[in-house]
Amino acid sequence: MFIVPFFRSYFTESVFYFNEHKYKKVNEQADFAEYRSQTEPLIKVQRIGHDRQVTIQSEEYAIHRLGDPFNIKYEVIYPGGKRFEVNDHNGLLVSYDENGDWFVQMTVFDSSGQRILQEGEEQLERYHPSDLVAAAYPEYHTKQGEPVFFIFSIFMFIYGWCGFRYEGFQNFLFKISLNWLWVREAEPSDFYYFMCKIGGIVAMILSVVMFFKSL
Repeated sequence: MFIVPFFRSYFTESVFYFNEHKYKKVNEQADFAEYRSQTEPLIKVQRIGHDRQVTIQSEEYAIHRLGDPFNIKYEVIYPGGKRFEVNDHNGLLVSYDENGDWFVQMTVFDSSGQRILQEGEEQLERYHPSDLVAAAYPEYHTKQGEPVFFIFSIFMFIYGWCGFRYEGFQNFLFKISLNWLWVREAEPSDFYYFMCKIGGIVAMILSVVMFFKSL
C-alpha cells in the first residue's frame, strides 16, 4: 500500500524555511551538504569543525559558533563584512547587530514570492542572520508535516465513504446511537439514510481538507 512508504519518506524528512520557502536536503557528504527549494536558489553548507560557510548564488556567509553548550551563540559575517550575533534561547534564534541591539528585519514579498528589499537595505543583506544559522545547522531543522492530522484524515475519509456507500454501516451507526432503545421495533427511516449520505459526503470533504493541511 502506497500510504506507508509515503508516510515514512515524507513525515520523517527534515526541512527548514528560508525566506518563507521550504528547503530539503538533496546532497550530503562528510563535510558538505546542499539544500534545495522548488523555486529558490540552491543553498550549500560547508562544515568546518563547529563553524559553517553558507554559499548562496556565489555569495559566501561565514558562521562561527561561539559560547558553550549552555550559552550557544553564533557570529554571522556577510560578504560585505557586516557582522551579526545570533543567540540560541532554548531553540529560538534571536539576532543582534554590531551595536548589540535586537535586529528585527521587516520582510515583504511580492505576488511571485520574491522578497522586496526595503529602502536602505543592501542586496547582500537580504538574508536574515537567524535564517542563515538555521540553514547551516541541522539541529534547527524540523520534521515536515503533521502526521497525526494525516492519519486522522485517512480514517475520516474511510468513515465518510462507508457512511455514504454502505447501508450496513448506516445500520450499524443507527444501532450504536441507541435511539432504537426508546422505540419499539425501531427501524431507520429514509430520511435517516439520506442524512447518512450527506454526513458521509461532508466527512470526505473535511478529510481532504485535513489531508492537505497535514502536508
